[in-house]
Amino acid sequence: MLEKEQIPTILTQYTYGVRLSKLESEMTLRFAEREIDCDLIIFDLSNTLEDAKPRFQALARCRASALQSLVDEDAVRKWAENSGVNLITWEVYEDGPLARASRKEDLIVAASAVCASGRGWEEAKELAGRAYEEADERLAQSYRPVLFDGVEEILEGLAESGYKLAVATNDRRMVAEETLMSVGVFDLFQTVVGADDVENPKPAPEMILLTCERCWTSPQEAIHVGDSPSDMRAGKAAKLKAVIAVSQGSEPSRELVDLADITIRSFRDIKTS
Repeated sequence: MLEKEQIPTILTQYTYGVRLSKLESEMTLRFAEREIDCDLIIFDLSNTLEDAKPRFQALARCRASALQSLVDEDAVRKWAENSGVNLITWEVYEDGPLARASRKEDLIVAASAVCASGRGWEEAKELAGRAYEEADERLAQSYRPVLFDGVEEILEGLAESGYKLAVATNDRRMVAEETLMSVGVFDLFQTVVGADDVENPKPAPEMILLTCERCWTSPQEAIHVGDSPSDMRAGKAAKLKAVIAVSQGSEPSRELVDLADITIRSFRDIKTS
């Protein structure tokens, strides 16, 4: 039997059906030539784990179709312009509202477009909410998420090595959970925190701090891996041990590089020692 003073050194967490037990000691991750000791790795989802570009394009089509049926073509044009969506190519601006905003912020964009097309504000909010719910249903029926190359392999290796893994995303938690289940990695994570779990999503630190709390881990023993400046700012505001930017093969922005403690090009740059 464990002595009373030994009990705090054993961490056993049951979340989403996953049982993880290990000594409370940090392990070392290697990023190219840098090493970081940590216990918890918090990942962003869109454009970090998941290749979100095809999902954003499919979502844009679903939202445009729903707005067209519930409102009119003028509202769709205004929504697309404000959301960073090209209605001809369906390209989505990677730093625009559809790609980066929380659900709450994104709905304001849609409601503003509906209002500008001639509806009152209260009706515009109601119509925008209905359109987005319909779009979510259509997307769930027609689109299957895709992970970036190497992500599943690296996640499995990290979990097997004893690291706690979690997701903190500005997507709604239910959407994030469905995405992770669809690609078969849901059970690797101790917890998933979405924008609807907190009052203020990233870049505020609330989501990161809640993730640490749910994983019984001090922020000073955690790192955040993400693809955007808001990910880096959230991790720094939460006073994490480090924030890691992953560019997934593209050229990272100067802002992202300046905010990150370490910048990597892909998940294959993450090594366990």
